[in-house]
Amino acid sequence: MAWIAVVRKMLKSIRQMDGLEGTRNAVYGLWLAIDAAPKLVRDMYRGFPESKLQSEAAELEQHQIFADPPAALRTRADKEKLLWWLAVRLRALENLLYDIADGSPVRRASDCMASHAKQSAFILMRDPLHRAAKTGDSFRRRGLRHARVIPTKVDDLEVVLVFADDPRGRTRAARAVPLSSGAGLFKDLQMTIEDVNGGFIVTNAIAPSQLDVIRDQIAMASAVDCIGVVYPELTVSKPTAHEVARCIGDSSWKCELSFLVVGSHHEKTDDGWFNVAAIMDGYGNALEPPHRKLFQFLDGEGPHEAIEHGTYLPVLVLEQAVVAFGICLDFCNLAEDPPYPNLDVDYVIVPSCGGASTMKGHIRRSTELLEKLKSRTMVVQQFYAAKPTASDPLGYVLARVDPAVPTLADLEKTVPWTVCSL
Repeated sequence: MAWIAVVRKMLKSIRQMDGLEGTRNAVYGLWLAIDAAPKLVRDMYRGFPESKLQSEAAELEQHQIFADPPAALRTRADKEKLLWWLAVRLRALENLLYDIADGSPVRRASDCMASHAKQSAFILMRDPLHRAAKTGDSFRRRGLRHARVIPTKVDDLEVVLVFADDPRGRTRAARAVPLSSGAGLFKDLQMTIEDVNGGFIVTNAIAPSQLDVIRDQIAMASAVDCIGVVYPELTVSKPTAHEVARCIGDSSWKCELSFLVVGSHHEKTDDGWFNVAAIMDGYGNALEPPHRKLFQFLDGEGPHEAIEHGTYLPVLVLEQAVVAFGICLDFCNLAEDPPYPNLDVDYVIVPSCGGASTMKGHIRRSTELLEKLKSRTMVVQQFYAAKPTASDPLGYVLARVDPAVPTLADLEKTVPWTVCSL
């Protein structure tokens, strides 16, 4: 369908929308119409002056929002005129949405659901942490000034918005505590690897005094006001992760965190084996649905991970940040298109396991997220090699917060504990 036909169909369907839900749907419909523009047309958005965009949107009366759209679409100037018309109205509708909501707290995914035609998304009324609308930015970066559009599906993956009860985050936010997170690696880690269905499964992972180490690191992270802690992929067994949840849930351990990623583990279900991230809130409650690894490890004709593919993308809404998760190849796979560039989140948190090439992939993907959405990345990777050497690092920790591209040497860790500024 030609772009002008898409725009006309959208305008016809949303003209009569009112109230909070109707306005949210109208915002989504307009956003989709602009996003559907041909790339060369949509790119002209970068030239729109931010101050003029805001002032025209503020001056637009509600009854004028859908009045007199440009009809011609022959020249580049015609297309730019229509793009501008849509951009101003999208901002005006966003202003109206905030006026109608009037600061009402959003605590459920259903409170921010929007639909248009056969598509749906969450219109999350939370300012992005790391970007402010400015001239020169693309449509995806500043089509909306304050709210974000998070699709309910990315390809065949279902996106699930999870709102956490996060009083500790509220306390840190009130004190204007800068965001940081702990990153733990394990010395002398031993993995038990078994052949399953022609591939491999890690049936156990253990390190010396592992529970004591995790307990002490959670306490250290809590003492310096970290938002969370992250451990690497396949380094903590399911029973150990459950014991961590129990100990912070019954207050046996000191914990003032908002979330924990206690590594990941291979878990057998009625549907087969999965690689499951042990994500929980600061009280030991597991993230539901869990994040199950999307892309299995494959090494040509060599060993492969004998797991099923995950189907959910949980997005955790905390008081201080909106966070998505991945496991290793979910993020660093450069041969395919992972879903994260389509998720307008503040951070992507990734437990990982592998060598230098794996971390190089993480670095490249983190660059893409910074460029597209100013989303930041934290990867905690245990070093693994089939033939380890004495010079191998314990692992890598990537906390990507700016455009400067780190080297592998910058990220190598020989000690098991790091606190990262986010």
